Amino acid sequence: MEKLTESLETYLITIFDLLESKKEIKVKDVSDYLKIGGPSTADAVKKLKEKGFINYVPYGNITLTSKGTEAATLKKYRHNTIARFLNKVLDIDLKTAEKNADAIEYSMTKDVLSKFVAFLDFMEQCSCKEPRWVKSCKQVLNNGELSQGCQSCISDGNGCCGGCCNKV
Repeated sequence: MEKLTESLETYLITIFDLLESKKEIKVKDVSDYLKIGGPSTADAVKKLKEKGFINYVPYGNITLTSKGTEAATLKKYRHNTIARFLNKVLDIDLKTAEKNADAIEYSMTKDVLSKFVAFLDFMEQCSCKEPRWVKSCKQVLNNGELSQGCQSCISDGNGCCGGCCNKV
């Protein structure tokens, strides 16, 4: 799938979100929602149309193509997965997690991002629900130090036996 700039992706997600709540949207709806001028929004809409993400005729309604729907759905999925990880595993407040999810996403290459999101998705679906090492990591994040059990495993030099994490 063709990669969009961060700006064009913002417009695409806005169109996607607006179409979920309204039957018909126009350029003005998008510009009002984003608080961006009409000419800038019209230019972005034109570019999204040229790239095949939306259907649009000047002064008419905007609709998503299947390519646009697929791209917006994937973007939202990646964003939400990263934000949940930041919030639930790293205990970052939701507003900050949301803000940083995009920054993380845009800083990675496509292949790294795909593997990162797949890993986070696996962690959420794993039957362990919260692997022991996540519990131990939260201990470090909250208290600034490893639990005594983890320190014992490290000092033994044999790697983690798994038992230390139960003592967190």
